[in-house]
Order: sequence, then structure tokens, then C-alpha cells
Amino acid sequence: MPATTPPPFFSWVVPNKLAAHGLPSSASEVQYLEEVGIKHVAVLMKERQPPVEEAPSINWSFIGIEDFTAPTIQQVQDFLDVVKKGIDQNEAVSVHCFRGRGRTGTMLACYFVKFENLSADEAIKKVRDLRPGSIETKDQEDLVGDFYEYCKTEKAEEKD
Repeated sequence: MPATTPPPFFSWVVPNKLAAHGLPSSASEVQYLEEVGIKHVAVLMKERQPPVEEAPSINWSFIGIEDFTAPTIQQVQDFLDVVKKGIDQNEAVSVHCFRGRGRTGTMLACYFVKFENLSADEAIKKVRDLRPGSIETKDQEDLVGDFYEYCKTEKAEEKD
């Protein structure tokens, strides 16, 4: 069997728990995800899909977001549900868009807001430090801020 290759721009964001990358476009790249222990993949693209049939052991979640746009709060929640499922099952999750920067970076920043209690600015900085070039538009930056405010409101309501 030929050696597998990582998808473009693959990196662990949280070691062995959460990875990010660009579109896996070959059997070898999808099988790499299986090899490194990824069990759940959040696909943030509308324009193209990975060859999912090459990795039947992976749970694929499709959250279609237009390129260079920000996700909705509901789409962020859908992504975080995938991550939470992976955490609860002690299984690794990955997330990708076309190059793993804009839509992916935005979701990663929202992950850090939700799970590490970072502010929007701290989360954006952390993602950009880990994955340079991430979060490409003002709308994507603004969405991270909106999600931070949403989380603050959610926490306040839980206390009431």
C-alpha cells in the first residue's frame, strides 16, 4: 500500500484532539486522516467535497459555508457539536475548508472562545499564531466577536 500524505496545511491545533487543514483531495490524504486517528471531520465547504468514500471509518459532518464569508452562529454551534462529540468520545476531530485558513480559522477561534474561555481578540491571535494567514476577512473577525458576546450572554442566562 502506498504511503499516505497529509492534506494541505495539516497541523494539530490541540495535539491529538483537534486538527485543521485544507481540502483533502486524494485517497492518500483522506487515509492519512484515518492513520493519525481522526474520527470526525467537519467539512466547511460548499464548492467541493473530499473523497469521503476512501475513509469509511470517519464521521463526516458537512457545514457548507461560502468561501470568504463568515459562518452563522448556528453553523458555529454545529461545528462545536462535532468537536464536543469527539471530546466526549475521546476521539480526534479535524476541520477544513479549501485552504484551511478563512472558514477553518474562524471556527478554530470560536472553539478557543467556547472551550478555553478566550476573548475574541485572544482567540484570533492564537489561531493566527498557530496557523498564519487564518481568518481572512473583517466579517470573519466580526463573527468571532459576535460569538464571544453570544457565549457571554449564554453564560449569564445559565447563572439566572
